[in-house]
Amino acid sequence: MVHLPPDVAATEHVELAVLSGVAERTLRGMPASLVGPVAEVAGTVAYLASPNARAAVRANLAVICSGGEGLARRVFVEQTRNYLDVFRIPRMDPQELLAQIRVTGWENFERAAARADGVVCASAHLGSIGLVGQMLVAHGYRVVMPLETERGDMQRAINRARRALGLEFIPIESALGLRRVLREGKVLGFLADRAVTGTGERVPFFGRDALLPSAHIAFAMRSGAALVPAFAGHDGDVLTASFEPPLEIPRSGDRDADLREGVRRWAAVLEKYIARAPEQWSVFERVWD
Repeated sequence: MVHLPPDVAATEHVELAVLSGVAERTLRGMPASLVGPVAEVAGTVAYLASPNARAAVRANLAVICSGGEGLARRVFVEQTRNYLDVFRIPRMDPQELLAQIRVTGWENFERAAARADGVVCASAHLGSIGLVGQMLVAHGYRVVMPLETERGDMQRAINRARRALGLEFIPIESALGLRRVLREGKVLGFLADRAVTGTGERVPFFGRDALLPSAHIAFAMRSGAALVPAFAGHDGDVLTASFEPPLEIPRSGDRDADLREGVRRWAAVLEKYIARAPEQWSVFERVWD
């Protein structure tokens, strides 16, 4: 899910209730030419106003690369641009949206979608976060995402905007509902770079152990669905979407070992995309202890 930095989320109440209402009314019609300048200003303000989130971003970046204060500020600017995209994109015609995305590996998804057992699409808080799902909807697929508990008016406004384009949501704890998604021929999407429930596997991630989610791996193992890693991004002003070949998950008969190895293989793919654009990885909690 798209989420607010903890410092901001903790004090949202009246301020974000007002902000979310303004955003829904005004950001939908924002010209593309204004997105960059507005993101620079608003993202810098968020960076300065969120000391705990700022420290967490710096700590994460220190493991990934060397970039200093400038790169940490860029994370907040990119997250702001993500919010602007969330409100703007639902107004776009599906074909107009598809024409603006530079896509690589689409054939990987199409081959997986042709399988009888369905598709689990695993992504991350990277780039314009909902873009992969919105692109699939524009291609005629029905996409369902597990929904974290909505905390605050801004998150509710963001989810309303994403529903407006056709994304569907289901409670994250609804195991029966998740299985039904694939039986109905829908695509099940996971954001799999934050272990928000505290459940996952500790695997090497940028050379250090980190707790990463395992639900997407476990669900693909149980259902037999293809697990396709897919990531959004920005290349300058160009929206990008990349689809990897389905992740090969071992089937040795040792479920725990297979699950851990599946998460390790997922982490290796995730690393590759984060390393290309660390400023676009919008995670505001410390990933490494």
